[in-house]
Order: sequence, then C-alpha cells, then structure tokens
Amino acid sequence: MIVRSGPKLPRYPLALIHPLGPLFRHLPLSLRRHLLFLRAFGKWGNFRNPRTFREKAQWRTINDRRPRLAFAQDKLAAKEYLRTIASTLGEPLRIPNTLWVGRDIRELEACSHRLPPRWVLKPNHSAGRYALIDSTETPVDWKRLCAFGDLWIERDEEEQVMGHWAYGQARHLLIAEERVGMGAPLPNDFKVSCFDGVPRYFFWADRSDEAARYAFFNPDGTSFIWGDPGELRSNAATSTILPTDAIRERMLRISAAAAQPFDWIRVDFYVEGNDVWFGELTLYGAGGLYLIDHTNNERFGALWQLPDLKAPDPRDGEWRALLEGTPKGTLQR
Repeated sequence: MIVRSGPKLPRYPLALIHPLGPLFRHLPLSLRRHLLFLRAFGKWGNFRNPRTFREKAQWRTINDRRPRLAFAQDKLAAKEYLRTIASTLGEPLRIPNTLWVGRDIRELEACSHRLPPRWVLKPNHSAGRYALIDSTETPVDWKRLCAFGDLWIERDEEEQVMGHWAYGQARHLLIAEERVGMGAPLPNDFKVSCFDGVPRYFFWADRSDEAARYAFFNPDGTSFIWGDPGELRSNAATSTILPTDAIRERMLRISAAAAQPFDWIRVDFYVEGNDVWFGELTLYGAGGLYLIDHTNNERFGALWQLPDLKAPDPRDGEWRALLEGTPKGTLQR
C-alpha cells in the first residue's frame, strides 16, 4: 500500500510560527496569502492589481467565490463534467470507475470482498492525499485505512490555512475508485494549463522514479524552460515519456472544451498505453507558490485575464446542480 497523507505538521516550537501550526489559520486571508508569498519568494506581492501569474493566483484565492469554481474541486462532480464534455465532443476518454462513496471506511470494509485487487482511496474534497491499494502484493490494512479515512474526512489545510475556498464547497466524502495503470507508482500524467478555454502550455510528469521529473511544452509540442530544477531539460530525455501526437491533440481538445467557463484552469490526465484517463481539475495549482522563472511568470500572467466577479452567470444553476446529492459507487447499487 502506497499512501500520501498530505503535508507533515510541524512540531512545537516551530509550529508557533509555521503556516501549518495552530495560529496562522486565524489570520485574515489576505494577510495569510501575503505571508505565504513572502515566505516563498522573499518579497511582498501586488494582489490588488496583480500582473504576474503568481500574483493573479493569489487574487483568485482571496476574491473569487463563483459557483463554477466550487464544482471543479469536487472530484466526483469533475468526473461527471468531463464525462459530458468527452461525450459531446465524441472523444474517447476513460474515467476511473467510482466503486464506493461514503464518510466511514468501515462501511467500505464491509463490502471489501467485492473490491478489485487494485484500487485507490482518496478524499473528494482535498489534494495530495491518496492510498494506492494492490491486495495481490500486500493484504489491505483496514485499520490503517480507517485511520486515514477518519482524518481525511475532516477539513484540512486547503480550506483552513491556504484559503482555497472551492475545496470547502466540495462535498466532504471519501472515494474508492478504479486504479489506473498496472505499475506500483502512479502512471505518468499530462497537465494542460488553459486560459479562457485556450490551452497555452502543458507539462508532463515522469513518475517512473521516486522523485518526479517534469518537462514543459507549448501546445505544438516544442519544449520550453519553466524554471523548475526538477524538470527534464533535453528533448532527448523527454522522448521516453511523451505521448504520441494524436494522444496529445486529443487531450488538448478535451481540455479546451472543459476549460471554456474558466479564466484559468488546469486539466489533468493520465496516459497508459493508448488510453487517456481523466485525472482531475485544478484551480489553485500549488497556490501559485511554486518556482517559475521571471519570463514565464510575466508571460502567463499577461494571458490570465481576471474575471468580472459581478457579472451574472446564466449557468450558475448548472454548476450548483453538480454538487447536489451523494452519488453511489458501483458496489453500492
């Protein structure tokens, strides 16, 4: 069982001044984002009139509360949204089958005899938390999974510390779903960054080794340097992980359609052989606090046209409906 359970909380006395400690979350959101920005980059950002990509990411976190954002960080709603998009386009897209949905892993354990050997457990409303199960390799440790489930169902740092509002609007549920790929780690993923429905760049994450490596590309497949020290810097090295042109174009078409309602969003896929799988939608992208060089920070900041938050949205009802009810997995029907 491979588990990623979110960031490690600091111990006392570091916890008193650390963002993940007990005090930071009680500060006003705008101040929290300024302090996180200062901690990451050593300078104060302009969040009132943002210009760069990093600054506009902070503006979104502080200000944008539109319903369309809420459904995007609900994993179950995002899967149904992409299912509709792919069907409308007539594009083949595999979406992991939802096996079980609930709030208590003990309910899942009761029907565990019906689970496939390989599956994934994750929260519906958070990021960076999952358990990869393969019972052909190791028996399922249900006691451990229950402990994770009890922790993951609660509000976490995405809502309480980082101020990522959309995660707080997502339904607080646990999901068991079909596992993509046959290897031990997660398969390589392909992440398409879109501005107003137009894919502007993508990056490819090679997860074949313990330390993930990244390569960044323009939509036509030409590479560029992002500034991440972990990225692959030569085209020769990326040739072993890049999908075919046909698969790349398919993902770009699906991403463009899915991204139409958003000023900026990232659409994440997995690729396994000739199959394209939907992963998730991403609105906050490490909170805009990751390394990016000056040129790309300015370039993608210029492409991000911030929305008019007072403008009426005729699709508000559609977005809200995606969050209604509690779906059932295939083991519950």
